[in-house]
Amino acid sequence: MAVFVSALLVAVFGGGTLAKAATAPVRREIAALEEGPQRSAAMEFMNGGPFIGMLERGLLFAFLAAGQPEAAALVLAAKSLARVPSAEHGKHASEYFLIGTLASVIAALTMSMAARSAVGMPVL
Repeated sequence: MAVFVSALLVAVFGGGTLAKAATAPVRREIAALEEGPQRSAAMEFMNGGPFIGMLERGLLFAFLAAGQPEAAALVLAAKSLARVPSAEHGKHASEYFLIGTLASVIAALTMSMAARSAVGMPVL
């Protein structure tokens, strides 16, 4: 149990650091935009990103560690339907969404595979 809890914490919080580093160039581009509707829409879209990312990584890790990749795929589908950036958010919000999601998936997948391997289970 300690292995899985430790791996979960690394996935959720370490994955947040990874996602923040991966999305830094996009966040800098948004910050450099002139004040206006495009910048405001992108900033508004990014506001929920860190909390949603933690929830996403936690759920992905839990389902992958339990050997349920299908359920993990449903988490990604639900997030995409609920949070996908619209045209009004602009290209920067889409880049932020895609890069952050990819970083979260990598963190959760890596840590779930490591935890399963550490206790002698097949990685997937």
